[in-house]
Amino acid sequence: MIFVINKSDSPCPKYEDKAEFILNHIRKLAINYGATIIYTSTKKKFNIKVLYDYIFYTLYNFDLIHSLNKDDKNSIFIPSGYDRFSLLKSSDTLHYLDNDYYEIIRDEEKIFFYKPDENEIVCEKVSDYLKKIKDRIYKSRKSIIRDDLKFGQKKKENEEKTKKGEDSTTEKINKFDVFLKKKETEPEKQILSKEERKKLTRENIMNKLKKSKIKDNKDNK
Repeated sequence: MIFVINKSDSPCPKYEDKAEFILNHIRKLAINYGATIIYTSTKKKFNIKVLYDYIFYTLYNFDLIHSLNKDDKNSIFIPSGYDRFSLLKSSDTLHYLDNDYYEIIRDEEKIFFYKPDENEIVCEKVSDYLKKIKDRIYKSRKSIIRDDLKFGQKKKENEEKTKKGEDSTTEKINKFDVFLKKKETEPEKQILSKEERKKLTRENIMNKLKKSKIKDNKDNK
């Protein structure tokens, strides 16, 4: 967290002598949050580069090349981790912290009397309003639940379809693997030339004839 105090070059003339008082109370608040304090001015370019570099230091762990500055009231820079209550109290020599902030720093607003309009609409209590729209909220909630259930059902169906597709693909891959393994284990078929095929065919025919002759002889006997 970074407390960025703008327009440090042109403080309010009424509170110019209260600059240290204001700073001490900002430091007190910043310690509670572990925050950094940076006074800036775009007009005079006070601490603009410091703020830029500090953001990169906190976000991306860049090197912090700027040192503490709590003396120059226009360019105050108190990084997180430097300040603590014991240090603040020891530097608070004028006992600014003993005073309530809003007792010293006041906004003097114009006081005017408000006359309500006859047609003024008075806002009802939040609890009454919620009771009134309770049924409507419940109905809308039910419709949301129904939509969620429908969406959940569709999602489930899509997941099942995807799973089936994956199973069929896996089955095909497995079948292909089995086919490849079978091909690897089977002996390679001998490729014969045309003459060799003719020779084999002739031999087969001769063998068949021999077998038929032997059979005929047996039958004649």
